Amino acid sequence: MTETSSHLSFRRIFVLGFGGVGRALVRQIISARELHAKRNRLYLQIIGLADSSGVYVDFAGITDQRLGQLIETKTKTGRLGVEQIPFSTSYLVSALPAGTIIVDTSATNQTVPVLLEAGRRDWGIVLANKLPLAGELAWFDGITMVPARWETTVGAALPVIATLNTLLNSGDHVQRIEGSLSGTLGYIAAQLEAGIRFGDAVRDARQRGYTEPDPRQDLGGLDAARKALILARMLGYRLEMHDVSVESLYPSEMDGLSVDEFMHEVDRLNEPMARRATELTRAGRKLRYTALVEDGACQVALAGVDSQNKLGTIRTSDSMVVFTTRFYRDNPLAISGRGAGQEVTASGVLGDIIGLSRELGLR
Repeated sequence: MTETSSHLSFRRIFVLGFGGVGRALVRQIISARELHAKRNRLYLQIIGLADSSGVYVDFAGITDQRLGQLIETKTKTGRLGVEQIPFSTSYLVSALPAGTIIVDTSATNQTVPVLLEAGRRDWGIVLANKLPLAGELAWFDGITMVPARWETTVGAALPVIATLNTLLNSGDHVQRIEGSLSGTLGYIAAQLEAGIRFGDAVRDARQRGYTEPDPRQDLGGLDAARKALILARMLGYRLEMHDVSVESLYPSEMDGLSVDEFMHEVDRLNEPMARRATELTRAGRKLRYTALVEDGACQVALAGVDSQNKLGTIRTSDSMVVFTTRFYRDNPLAISGRGAGQEVTASGVLGDIIGLSRELGLR
């Protein structure tokens, strides 16, 4: 570090979730030390990490060397590998210093009590975890009405949330949001459009690492629905998840199968999915798995979009969000690019941490 500590502002960080995104985030914080010092006169001091098995804290700041050891151990063993303090809301809220930013890179709603308490204390919250914002409306309200950033909950590092907030803060009226919010389903839709059998498309996507280990977690459309619900709630739609219309790409009776059984049985969906693709792609339309937020309603489903529609122009595995507003009516505002991946998501989380740190410093 080229700056002395006397010239830097310190911001304490506590990371919930130490999976792929959490570890990528910590690596990026370490590698950007000099940049943060020069550009923002800021030092991000990681004082704690938590995974599903417990909590590791050092209120003096975990050294970069120790962080590297914890990353290596977690990667190899799936655990932090230290004598840990059991995870509990009461412990965290009583022990953490005031002004700590809680960063949630997990994939569980068990973090919600910590986030809500952090919000009540005005500590600062950064989310990559969609579940707290797509869960109960009270959770959404409690998190978004305090110092918080959640850019990566919808499009990884794509500035979807920042753009929507700018539109809303400017007084523009957002009439419609359309999106292709799942790179996985975008890839599978493109394969179907090209005449690839559904089962082959699913196996190919799984082999490429585009799906979760259980592809049904993607094929069910729930991840895209959560992202759409977050955008809908930001527009003021008081919707719960059960209000969102979700088209699953497999029938619910296949939920009871093991992963191996599902992969063996998926070919029986080839003919119905081929018919669905043919129906939707008539007249040269492009097959997309789309989200639509409009007129108080929210839905995600397969759709055929005109080739001139902006959603019809994106690369198959990319994400796109299109805003039709009072000022962007004739030529809607579109944001597109890589919308998934651990490294790019971590970069978006880090950007949110820096932005929130600067905001908290001005308060």
